[in-house]
Amino acid sequence: MIEEPSSLLRSISYWLGIVLLIAIVLEITFFPSLANALGCIMALTSYGVFRYFLKRHYIVNFPFAFLMYLSMFLYRYLPLVATILEGKPITYGFERPIVTFFYEILLFLISSLAFYLACGRLGKKSSNNLLTKSLYQCGFFKISKSELWILGFMGLVIRIFTFSLGSIEYGDVTGKFVSGLGYLYNAPIILLFPKLINLKDNYSKKPIWLYISVIFLINIASNSRESIIAPVATALILFFLNAIISNVKLSDIISIPKVAGVTILIFFGISIISDLSLAMLYTRAVRGDVGKMQLLTQTIDTYRDKELLNSLRNKMDRKTKVLESYSSGWTEDYLDNFMLNRYANMRISDQTLYYAERIGFGNTKMRNSFYDRWLSLLPSPVLKALKINLDKAQLSFSRGDLLFGSNLSSFKVTSHIADGLATFGYLYFLIQLLAFLIVFKLLNYFVYTSIDQNIYAPYALMSVFVFLGMFRNANGISSDISFIFRGFWQGIITYLIFVTLSRAVSAIMLRKRS
Repeated sequence: MIEEPSSLLRSISYWLGIVLLIAIVLEITFFPSLANALGCIMALTSYGVFRYFLKRHYIVNFPFAFLMYLSMFLYRYLPLVATILEGKPITYGFERPIVTFFYEILLFLISSLAFYLACGRLGKKSSNNLLTKSLYQCGFFKISKSELWILGFMGLVIRIFTFSLGSIEYGDVTGKFVSGLGYLYNAPIILLFPKLINLKDNYSKKPIWLYISVIFLINIASNSRESIIAPVATALILFFLNAIISNVKLSDIISIPKVAGVTILIFFGISIISDLSLAMLYTRAVRGDVGKMQLLTQTIDTYRDKELLNSLRNKMDRKTKVLESYSSGWTEDYLDNFMLNRYANMRISDQTLYYAERIGFGNTKMRNSFYDRWLSLLPSPVLKALKINLDKAQLSFSRGDLLFGSNLSSFKVTSHIADGLATFGYLYFLIQLLAFLIVFKLLNYFVYTSIDQNIYAPYALMSVFVFLGMFRNANGISSDISFIFRGFWQGIITYLIFVTLSRAVSAIMLRKRS
C-alpha cells in the first residue's frame, strides 16, 4: 500500500475548496437565483466526490485514467469559478439551467462510479492482465534517451508532412494514419522527468526546452490554437505526475523566487497566447488558400500588428455583449478565455440539450448515425470483405451538426449528455457507465506493476494531454466508442511500429560511433 497522504495533494484539495467557497459566496450574493444555486450545488458535489479520489494512490497506480477523470471534474468545477472571475453568473446565456445542472450532476456521479469500479477502493494494488503482460514482453514499456529523441524527430517530420495533406476526409487512409501519430513529437518532452521512465537524470535539459520552442513555432503554422499549447501543457501535466509519483514535498516546489518566476511567466504567457490566438482567428479565413509558410508569416505579422489586434479585440467584445438565443442559431459564447471556453463551456451542455429536446430523446436518425459511425471505425477493406455498404465520405460531419439539424459540414461540438439522450434516451446513462468503465480500464493497461514499482508506458506519457481532454465537448459518447474500438488499439500498434524503427536507427548510430 502506498503511503498516504501527500502534502502537495492536501494543499491542492484545500485551495480548490477555498476558491470554490469564495466563488459560491460571490455567486449567491451578486447573482441570487434558484438556477445559479443549483449550479453551485453541481460544483460543490463534484468537488466533494473528487476529493475522495484526489489521493496519491490513485495517481500513482492509475495516472492516465485519473487524468480523464480530472477532466470530468474540471468541467463541473471551472464554470462557476471562471464566470465569477469574468463578472458573469454560471448560467450566463442558459435557457434550461435546472435540467442541465441536474443531468450534469447525475453524469458526474455515474462517471465517478465508473472510475471507482475500474480502479478499486483506496489502497487496493493494481494487477497486470494478459494484455499488459504481453505489451511488457514486446518492449512497450521500455525506452532509452536516444530512442525518445529519434521518435521526436520522426514526429516532427510527420507533423510537417501533415501540413501538405490539408484537411483529412473520411476514407483517407493515409491521412487518418498519419494524423494519429501526433503523439510522437512529444517524446523528448518526457526527458524533462526521467524518473517517470526509470532513466538516470545525468543530462542537460536545455536541448529539450529548445525542442519545445521549435514545436511551438511549427504549430503556429497549423493555425490550431490547441496545437500551440499542447507541448507546454504536456510538460505541465508530466510535471504534476512526476511531483506526485516522486512524492515531492510542497516546500521543494514552492518558494518566493519560484512563485514570482511562475507568476511572471504565466502573466506574459497568457498575454502572448491570447494575442496569438486572435492572430490565428484572423488568418484562419485564408488558411485553405495559402501555404503553411505563408500562413505562418501572416500569423506572425498579424501578431506583431498591435493596432490590428486591438481593433479585432474590440470587435469581438462588442459582438459577445449581444447574447444570441438558441432558436436564432448556434453560439459558443460563454467564457472569454479561449482555452477555458473549450474545456469548461457548460453552456454547450445547455444549448445541445435544447436541440436534443427539440428533436426528441432516443431519436432514430441520431441512433442510425451512431451505428454508422461505429461501423466506420473498421478499415474500408474490412467493410468490403464483410460486404457492408458504407460510404465513409457521407459521414463528413459531426454529431453536433446532426443534432443542430443543418449545415452538416461545420463540425459543431456536442456534449455527452445531449448526444447520449438524443441517441439512446434515458438508457444512455447505463450505456455511458459501461463505456466509461471500459475506457478507464483500457487506460489502466498502460501501467505495468512490478514488485517494487509501477512502470508507465512511454506512449501514454506522450499522450497525457490527449487523456486530459478525453471528456470535453466534441462528439459525445461516440468519442468513447471510437477510443474503445479503434483509438486504443491503433495507438499501441503504431507506437510499437515506430519504437521498433527508432531502436533500429539507434542501434545503427551506436555501431557507427563504436
